[in-house]
Amino acid sequence: MHPVLFSVDFFGLLKEPVSLHVYGLLIAMGFLLAMQLAARQAGREGEEPDRIIDLSFYLLIWGLVGSRLVFIFTKLPQYMANPQEIVMFWKGGLVFYGGFIGAAVYLIYFARKYQVDYFKIVDIMIPYVAMAHAFGRLGCLAAGCCFGKPTEAPWGVIFPVASMAQQQQQSQGLVGFDSSALPVHPTQLYEAGFELLMFWLLLSLRPHKRFHGQLFLVWLAVYPVVRSFIELFRGDKERGIYGFLSTSQYISIGVAVTAAVVYFFLRNRRRGGDAAIAAA
Repeated sequence: MHPVLFSVDFFGLLKEPVSLHVYGLLIAMGFLLAMQLAARQAGREGEEPDRIIDLSFYLLIWGLVGSRLVFIFTKLPQYMANPQEIVMFWKGGLVFYGGFIGAAVYLIYFARKYQVDYFKIVDIMIPYVAMAHAFGRLGCLAAGCCFGKPTEAPWGVIFPVASMAQQQQQSQGLVGFDSSALPVHPTQLYEAGFELLMFWLLLSLRPHKRFHGQLFLVWLAVYPVVRSFIELFRGDKERGIYGFLSTSQYISIGVAVTAAVVYFFLRNRRRGGDAAIAAA
């Protein structure tokens, strides 16, 4: 855990030093790399690279807003009591699904405005979204959020005193005030590793795809299943638990079902088009 890379106080001119948070840095790195790779791929597929770059910045804004709003919803009483913390997203507190929904809504508007194929654009971008998400999960590890349940596994990670994991375990009577946290599952690394695997898989599938939207829907069907499995090892209460499932697990169910329905619809539509062409 290393939440802050460095801080600068500008010779005491500011009330508080300005800090560069590793979480925000890794998100920025993942975003910039993904944007450049997506723009390059867009050029290969006959789309305007500059348009993809412009789109990426809007998706980032809508994604940040959506991911922050969903996180705030899971901790509404805290933010109602401390509204100034609502905008402090660089300290952590983003929900990926919220960002995904926010970005998807803007992308629908973008596709209609510029008369481009929605599913072609998302196929161009989704491998690099998976890669950027892996960067974000490494940022979660640095910030100490999204941690796992206590474990005796040899790969368990130990967070220091005053970390979110330590504070939660202290409130549960598992550790003392001045003790480090018990080893926990590195769920951030589990998800980062999965997203890098999806990045490789989607790039491998690209030359063989049969219709626009196939890559996106493969990711959209697989990610919720893996995410729901990883949620079983999550230990942080901030993600919101309602009944037996977390917020992300509820969303995962809806996303996976939707992805499966749309996948078969697009696949059958393509088959119908091929049949019509053959008959002609």
